[in-house]
Amino acid sequence: MSVKRQTRRAGARTGVAIGGLGILVACALTAGPAFAADGFTEAQQTATYASDATASTGDSDAPSADNWSVQMMDVFEGLRTDRGTGGNAAVMDYNDELTSEINLTASDAQVKRAIVDQYEDMSVSMGDGFGKKLGAIYADAIADGELPKTTWLLNKEGGKLGSTSSSNPPKNFFDYDRPYLRLDTTKDLVYRDKEGGDAWGSTSGSFPSGHTSQAYWQGTALAEMLPELAPQILARTAEAGNNRIVMAAHYPLDVISGRMMGQKIIALRLADPEMRGLVDEAADELRGVLERGCGDTLENCIAKDTPYLPTDKALAYYEEHLGYGFPATGPKGAKVVVPAGAEELLVSSHPDLTPEQRRQVLALTAADSGNPLDVGEQESWQRMNLAAAMAAKVTVKDDGSVVIGTPGGEPTPEPTPAPSPSPDPEPTPTPEPTATPAPSPTPEPTATPAPGELPSTGEAPGAPAANGDDLPAAAEGKIQASVQGDRIIVSGLTAGERFYGFIYSTPTALGQVTADADGAASFALPSDLEAGSHRVAVVDESGELVGWAAVTVGQAAAGDDELASTGGQVAPLWIAASAGTALLALGVVLILRRRRSSTV
Repeated sequence: MSVKRQTRRAGARTGVAIGGLGILVACALTAGPAFAADGFTEAQQTATYASDATASTGDSDAPSADNWSVQMMDVFEGLRTDRGTGGNAAVMDYNDELTSEINLTASDAQVKRAIVDQYEDMSVSMGDGFGKKLGAIYADAIADGELPKTTWLLNKEGGKLGSTSSSNPPKNFFDYDRPYLRLDTTKDLVYRDKEGGDAWGSTSGSFPSGHTSQAYWQGTALAEMLPELAPQILARTAEAGNNRIVMAAHYPLDVISGRMMGQKIIALRLADPEMRGLVDEAADELRGVLERGCGDTLENCIAKDTPYLPTDKALAYYEEHLGYGFPATGPKGAKVVVPAGAEELLVSSHPDLTPEQRRQVLALTAADSGNPLDVGEQESWQRMNLAAAMAAKVTVKDDGSVVIGTPGGEPTPEPTPAPSPSPDPEPTPTPEPTATPAPSPTPEPTATPAPGELPSTGEAPGAPAANGDDLPAAAEGKIQASVQGDRIIVSGLTAGERFYGFIYSTPTALGQVTADADGAASFALPSDLEAGSHRVAVVDESGELVGWAAVTVGQAAAGDDELASTGGQVAPLWIAASAGTALLALGVVLILRRRRSSTV
């Protein structure tokens, strides 16, 4: 089938004590973050970890053929056809053709998501893989500074887990030109970008994809922290990788190798006990924030949430992006050699298994052999189906071997053939596995099913009307709004949902919030907003108008400094000041009374 269906896809002692309490209350009532979080200690942040060296990809200016990042994918040298004779024309032609197909036929929605992943921190944009509500809680918590440990490990700019693992050394070693430098951009590719963007500006090597490697070390780490959501998080990560092809910045082989590299980075990091300790701390932080934001156990929150994809479809989507349907370059049915250390990736999902049993799970869930990148010197990272392995229901037999499925069942056949791409995973069930096409003749590029309609990755909806007078009368009063200090308090919303606010006459965006358990939220007033009558409108994530209400902004409120929105009601500044003043006055009274009693 044509790839046109592809990718649609947080006395003095008393006086001092009371005075201090007044200040404390005032500070507490006006605090920005909803939850005060402590990050890693300075000692933890400045320490040198063993995995800083083991995960290092070396010198970009002098890339080494002996570095793990090159060795694990050096089979590419035997595939390429751009250096004279040799290579595998069937594979490389397919690589070009599928790149063109995916880029040319991507839907507008998928292009928007690809642009977000191009420029934003994917450790944040991929949070929609947690589910609709949990993803919103996560995004708000990151913005509010409630996840400092998670951010320190995962952020795009210098996140510790990927800090020594640049993709530039292997890129420079292989030095393969990007699609927009090799293919005909007048007919084979179309430029996809935001206004003022520079998506085709890089002249660095294409193989492997650095964005994809980053997405996978970020996404794999998040899956380790939230193993209950591993299929969804990893499917979202696979989408981020595929988005590099949508942008025509990379080929499918770049994306496959980027996945291999990103997951190897996390395996190397988790093999370091001290670094694993940091990941465990971040996991506790993340899980705690999600549970507080949801108001329930994580298990119940997940059960009640709208998932990124149902688990079966997430597993199918991930599996079909392991190989992209390339023609085979080796025999099918070969025994899998699980990469050394890969078992570290299953500790959180299968804590009761031994390392050897985890390796068995990886072998039983591996993709079939014969794919272009599955015979590198570092064993076959291409064949590792981490989503299936983390989600596997495992039974340990009396002899210590493992079975995937119910007790007494037979082990999953090894290896499992890759499923044939299907037109659309919804509403039809996931297709039964079929063999990957043979190398000759070269198959036509086939689509890997996209997850269907995917949640937003950060594209904020526009204002519901160009002018306040144009807001529909029928929507007035469907929300309630009032000005308190320097904030607008809005109620009548759906608890846990994300909303966007606008204030009129000329629409001014107020930003996004998540409604609290009472269906209320607050927006900060723009610092330059004029005093007088205004209209506040709220839209949901799809851009649909929820309702609007009239408010009056006083002169003092309009001039207050803006406070960060935390998604819930924030006590206005005058309450805090009044509370502090009252407590200070109480302190003076107590001091005077004590002085009188001491002179009697």
